[in-house]
Amino acid sequence: KIKQFREYLLEVNLHVNLVSRSKSEVVVNDLIFDSLAMITLIEFAEGALVLVIGSGAGFPWIIHKIVRPDLRIVTVDSNQRKIEFQKSAARKPGLSDCRFVADRIEKLPPVGADYAIAKAFGSPDLIAKVAAPHLKTGGGLLLPRIGSKSVAVDLPGFLQEGTFEYKSSPSGRISNLLILKKI
Repeated sequence: KIKQFREYLLEVNLHVNLVSRSKSEVVVNDLIFDSLAMITLIEFAEGALVLVIGSGAGFPWIIHKIVRPDLRIVTVDSNQRKIEFQKSAARKPGLSDCRFVADRIEKLPPVGADYAIAKAFGSPDLIAKVAAPHLKTGGGLLLPRIGSKSVAVDLPGFLQEGTFEYKSSPSGRISNLLILKKI
């Protein structure tokens, strides 16, 4: 299913700008590798509701959903073409329990998510501000960041549970997954 998604993404990327076209195969491979490495650090509860903010080409949620089909997904991106791609990409391997929202996260009514993840959306402050209304108390805010430097944040309404370093590309690039808990 991951290979099927990869091939479909590369095909569509020729016509719709989803990831960098100059090195699309390398970029897609890195994004898949990163998504697989990241999920090993997250202790998703069975059937957890995951809100994906600024979901773009579907990373990391499509890979996470393939690995953990029990996850329920709400994916939000203001770009209608990217949401249409995600819908199509999810249908191909038969991914279910996915809700697709083509709008700004600020306009979405609260979803009561167990987790929220934002890979390339903005600063931790901005992400925490827009994610907080959508997370249950005790819900996890997952912030992947490229770089080996440990990240510490102090965000109102959140408690930092940890920063986990991981190899995020086949070439050995290091990233950190910052995990916060809504209090």
